[in-house]
Amino acid sequence: MTTRFMILPTRRSRNFVLLLMLIQIMFGLLHSVQDWQTISEEENLEMERQLKVINKPPIKSFKTDYGDILDCIDVYKQHAFDHPLLKDHKVQMEPKNIPKSMMEGKFPRLLPKNIKCPPGSVLIRRTTKEDLVMAKKMKALGLNHRPSFHLRTTNGVAKSFATVHYGKHNFGAKTRMNVWTPSTLPSQSSMAGIWIANGPREDLNIIEAGWGVFRFLFSDNRTRLLSYWTGDGHKTTGCYNYLCPGFVQVHREISLGLVLDHISVYNGAQSDIEIGILRDGEWWLKYFNQFIGYWPQKLFFYMYGGANNVVWGGSVLSPANQPSPPMGSGHFPKDGLQNKAAYFKDTQIWNEVNLIYPEPNQLVPSSDRSDCYEAKLTPGVAPNPMDFYYGGPGQCAL
Repeated sequence: MTTRFMILPTRRSRNFVLLLMLIQIMFGLLHSVQDWQTISEEENLEMERQLKVINKPPIKSFKTDYGDILDCIDVYKQHAFDHPLLKDHKVQMEPKNIPKSMMEGKFPRLLPKNIKCPPGSVLIRRTTKEDLVMAKKMKALGLNHRPSFHLRTTNGVAKSFATVHYGKHNFGAKTRMNVWTPSTLPSQSSMAGIWIANGPREDLNIIEAGWGVFRFLFSDNRTRLLSYWTGDGHKTTGCYNYLCPGFVQVHREISLGLVLDHISVYNGAQSDIEIGILRDGEWWLKYFNQFIGYWPQKLFFYMYGGANNVVWGGSVLSPANQPSPPMGSGHFPKDGLQNKAAYFKDTQIWNEVNLIYPEPNQLVPSSDRSDCYEAKLTPGVAPNPMDFYYGGPGQCAL
């Protein structure tokens, strides 16, 4: 489906334990799911204040058919620079040492060609009051607290995952993954992507990017481009997309949070996106051949010299009293691979000079609930040694 826009006025055990810990910290599962009371006048005023801080005055704006407002913001006035560590940060518009060949060619557009911010500005999805309400709910669920990483279910919230783990030194990774829209209830989420992580578990540094139907942040059941970061295991830092200062946007045509409306069809045409998180001084987010922006190195204490963990895969989040949502295509890899199961292909590690394929024995597939979700490595097409398939129907009591 083509998106239309309206222009607005200006404005194995150790590895498994580590993997379980990474996933739980990433999705912060604490406290019970609850109905949210009506926002008080005081809370409403505070949210209005927060929105004025997050949403900078736009040079130009657009509205999508999905109701999202996209703002063109002066590159040096974006919310990222409200972070105290970035007060004097000089923006890098593109990586310095990554080969230019990785930035050449056309890319599948998320927006019509006329949707492009003027030079000197960047495209950022406008944060809404609803986003802040959902973010508050996520915080109450434990996203910004150190989780209990030996439990899969805590206080009524449960999660499950199907992933492959690479536990050697790296400077990032990239992959090609097919896009799906798993059916979720308002209190559930189903996501897939890459996680780069390093550091002790109580101060874990994490960068995450991929796609998700994330009903804990967005109220609709649409697949969106997502990212996440934390520099201290969620104690004081960390958020999705632009909800907190940190991620520096440099692209004029692609924004985090955009709807991905080209979706794979079971036993039919597949729709892929390519996602990369690559360190080149800063930690850059790559969408196909486009660098959307970066997380400045100074946000992370334990990733100055690279990272020691990469995870690719899917994760679901659900109240423990509900049947869990589908992951990926909603089908097990064992029920059929090509055009049927969700996958990661052309998965590579970045060594700061080249993208290299990991050896098959360096990849560890894991699934904490094999009756609900499956993780499977299979031989790839040369030179890619391995492909990774994952997912399942869910409908389990996690």
